[in-house]
Amino acid sequence: MKCINKKRKKTLFFIMGSVILVLLVSLGIVALHNSQDFKEEYPYNKSMQAFRTSAKEDILVAPGLSSNLCVGEDFTKMEGIQSIAGEMVGFFSLGEGTIPFSNHLYEKIEPGKITQLMTALLAIEHLNLEDDIIIEGEDKVYGKGSKNCGLQEGYHVTVRQLLNATLVASAEDACQALARLVSNSQEDFVVLMNEKAAQLGMTNTNYTNATGYSSEQQYTTIYDCYLLFNEFLKYPDLLNSMSLSDYTMNYITGKGDLKQYRLDNDNPFMTGKINIPKNVTVLGGKVFTSKSTNYAALLEQNKYGEFYISIVFHAETENMLIERLSEMLYQTNK
Repeated sequence: MKCINKKRKKTLFFIMGSVILVLLVSLGIVALHNSQDFKEEYPYNKSMQAFRTSAKEDILVAPGLSSNLCVGEDFTKMEGIQSIAGEMVGFFSLGEGTIPFSNHLYEKIEPGKITQLMTALLAIEHLNLEDDIIIEGEDKVYGKGSKNCGLQEGYHVTVRQLLNATLVASAEDACQALARLVSNSQEDFVVLMNEKAAQLGMTNTNYTNATGYSSEQQYTTIYDCYLLFNEFLKYPDLLNSMSLSDYTMNYITGKGDLKQYRLDNDNPFMTGKINIPKNVTVLGGKVFTSKSTNYAALLEQNKYGEFYISIVFHAETENMLIERLSEMLYQTNK
């Protein structure tokens, strides 16, 4: 009788042990699967999402993205994004290296204020952001429709202030000051701009000025704009500057007086004027609208930290420009 009870106990222990083992193995498989496929949703923080660090570092996630360039056709349709005759559009998935939507991707266009992204890129590559500089008379801009940040000859500012004014408010006087600081003259800076464009593979781009002033000899393409914007991912300071909703310039005049000049971001996606789809973050870019000209280039990120670039030129109206950009923003989390 005792032998029978012992056998029953052994059998019971064996069954229980087998059940526990099966459960442990199953849990292990589920955990492994989740660790491979699950992407954590981070609360938005530019440094955390873009670079996985709260500090500004030189080692970024960007080198892998910038080396894995997006490639695609001149025309690619995508459900959810309208293809409008005359519009030039590119929607770039940086992580996948694809172009889900395109319309006239490689046709030449005048870059306008997108030019200033190149000016900012060269400034951060060649200048110390904390250097104090003195504004000269040649830095000022004149003419109807020109944008400035209130610079006057003899004012003391830092390179970082000029960079912020360029990326926040498209200030042309800040662009010209940066160009002079980098190359000593506007003409030499244009040479450097074109050399950098060639280095980035922007084979259908030519620059004639640092501000984006209209010129028939200044041209680019949607794809070349993407190549330029993609390079921004290497520089946290550029992303931080263009993400500001507003910025206050603090000047010291030639007489030693302190003056301030407030600048609002001219990108409506950064100031709350445009509704952005849920779980999408616009990191910055350039937007220009008028009765005759409407274009934009945006860098955005979905809830998983994946980067996208949306570029639109030749939108017929401001509303159509915003509509097309919003369609692409919505697709980032699809």
